Amino acid sequence: MKKTILRRALLAAAISSASSGAMAAGFYLQESSTSGLGRAFAAENTIGDNAAILARNPAGSALFKTISVSGGVTYINPEIDAQGNTTYFLPNPQTGELIPVGPIFDEANDYATSAWVPNAYLAVPFDDCWSFGLAINTDYGLETDFDSDWPVTNIADKTELLSVNIAPSVAYDFNDQFSIGVSVNFLYADATLESRMPSNFAPVPSLAGQRILDADGDDWDVGWSIGALWNITDRTRFGISYQSKLDPKIEADVDSDLLPSFANDGTIVGTLDNADAELTLDLPDTVELGLYHRFDDNWGLALGAMWTDWDDFQRLEAFFPDQRVGGQPVPIYNPLHIKEENFESGWRYSIAGEYYPCEEVTWRIGYAYDEGAARDGLNTTDEAANAAGLPITWRTLSIPDTDRQWVTFGGTYKIDNQLSIDGGFAYLWGDDETIKEFSASPVPTYFDGETSNIEAWLAAVSLNYTF
Repeated sequence: MKKTILRRALLAAAISSASSGAMAAGFYLQESSTSGLGRAFAAENTIGDNAAILARNPAGSALFKTISVSGGVTYINPEIDAQGNTTYFLPNPQTGELIPVGPIFDEANDYATSAWVPNAYLAVPFDDCWSFGLAINTDYGLETDFDSDWPVTNIADKTELLSVNIAPSVAYDFNDQFSIGVSVNFLYADATLESRMPSNFAPVPSLAGQRILDADGDDWDVGWSIGALWNITDRTRFGISYQSKLDPKIEADVDSDLLPSFANDGTIVGTLDNADAELTLDLPDTVELGLYHRFDDNWGLALGAMWTDWDDFQRLEAFFPDQRVGGQPVPIYNPLHIKEENFESGWRYSIAGEYYPCEEVTWRIGYAYDEGAARDGLNTTDEAANAAGLPITWRTLSIPDTDRQWVTFGGTYKIDNQLSIDGGFAYLWGDDETIKEFSASPVPTYFDGETSNIEAWLAAVSLNYTF
């Protein structure tokens, strides 16, 4: 195999796991509020029973006549299991022909890490028309961690992506009938990526535990949102909102025991040591629709639909600006084409009912169907896999994305006219999917398996206060 293909595949194995998802399509996090969790986030951009509506619709502050604050946390406990056969290809010392070693069967259980997702919101009305809002929440995040002796840690090892979205907004209300709002979204993203050879790698013991890539970096980016609310009647409200795409450039420090570092004359001077790198990450724009209708004093219905433009997430590329030969960027590093993701856009549909037995108590139940972003079928664009004659899927161990279903339950208790507490629970699951992956370097490795379990439990609590 060509050295260029080997080096590209090597870095791809380490960085591509940056796009793995937690428990939503792609790596989008729905968990913006506790009351929303109880409704499966149906019409989350429309109802406005607390200030958390500002995470999904900047027009939401127009619904409040006095200052309102809300804050809470969601605990996500995912369980993703995978199993399959791993085959290594080693050169024959006499002929150089690659000889398969394996297959080796193994399982990875519960490799998606649990997480706490906090949020906080503030709505401030200035007068009968103008209002201000502030949302602080998380839209994207993940953390996966495989055991060090997992046979394909050179394909999928440890990845962590943390993000915070800070969105000040302003809204204008037209006669309590129609309101519109806009926000500026300041996104902070922090990524840690680790990839190494299995710790017990027997075929080539000298490679056991060697770091392929150890990267840590962060970046800020700025986007915007716009939204509107229409009070069709006293009992019916419609909402629509749009959030722009973001493309943070993760500025990372990179170390490796295997990736070469080049001197200006073209010679290799060791391996990457605290090297500067930039990883592009295209985050999609979204459109959300919501409809809420209250039938009477006891019952309400919420309907929601969200479209996420995952088509924007086509590939991962990395740039190493300091890797230059003769003053010119090293071609394989600038840019380094890491992996074609070929995500596809999709919808999330949700429905929920609310029951109001008395003024102090609200009960909620919801259901959602979330279309996955990972594309079905085989990836025929990978040069190294094609050269080896091995079929690979678009869906990978680090992106075990699939269509998911949610069932949720929650409630609110009003302690007094100013203070209330929300609680919510959810269970979600996805279908098992076939996964076939190949990495060409440092030892050609082929994984042929599947996800054997994709599910998660979520629990949330929050407090709301109006002044």
